[in-house]
Amino acid sequence: MNMDVLYPLLAIGALVLLGSLAWETFGRRRAPAASSGSLPSGLTFAPKPLLTDQEVQLYNLLRLAVEDRYLLFTQIPLWSVLDLRVPSGMPPAETLRELALTRATFVLVHPGSRLVEKVVQVEPSASQAEGQGTANSLFDGALRAAGVQLVRLSPFHTYTVPGLVTVLDLADPD
Repeated sequence: MNMDVLYPLLAIGALVLLGSLAWETFGRRRAPAASSGSLPSGLTFAPKPLLTDQEVQLYNLLRLAVEDRYLLFTQIPLWSVLDLRVPSGMPPAETLRELALTRATFVLVHPGSRLVEKVVQVEPSASQAEGQGTANSLFDGALRAAGVQLVRLSPFHTYTVPGLVTVLDLADPD
């Protein structure tokens, strides 16, 4: 199988697995105990795109920029890439909820160590960013504490593969 096809398939599989784990972990606690497992009448589901058109274009450019250096995943919840260790007492439930709901736009994973090395976050538009100040500081602080490099990209900038290599600091040292 071609590697260009394998990575997106692995990413989709990982997202499905992570989504089902999140549902089992967080969704089941709020459900009534007498749930029969069937959907309530009138409830419907429809597929939705995982990425916007701009994000798909950026994904393709990132894939070319990282080549064989990293595995590239998208829309990954922060809690699935960071190991939260609590020394004593639990942090406030709100902090844990924010971690569970915050997603990294793109994640670069080292194929050998399988650890996240870089997170590429597409900046939201000004109207979306207004209510995300606390979430962004938690996101930034958590990544910084874990030693994960955060790179923020603008959705309004046109990127090239060489430009992304520079922004991501992936150029081979000469």
